[in-house]
Amino acid sequence: MSNPSLDFEKVELVRERMALTVKDMCELLGVTRTSYYKWVGGGVIRERNEQKVKDTLRQLLPLLKDGSWPPDGAKNWPSEKRLQALLEILKAEA
Repeated sequence: MSNPSLDFEKVELVRERMALTVKDMCELLGVTRTSYYKWVGGGVIRERNEQKVKDTLRQLLPLLKDGSWPPDGAKNWPSEKRLQALLEILKAEA
């Protein structure tokens, strides 16, 4: 295990700006809510999980930067619909 080099306050900002729930973010990262909240609180993150988070952020940040996510009106969609739409975008870009 390593000390977290990721700033999870910034990960939380990305999550909020992308209109994702904690549950949605956990699904994207492939982790439990318990782990996610632990990391947000400054807890230790395993290297394997840290790499998963970094890889996911590398996919998400360009969508946020270029304005393609969230689409107009997405904040009013149910969280499941937002997550599914985002997953479709990520799949198309892979």
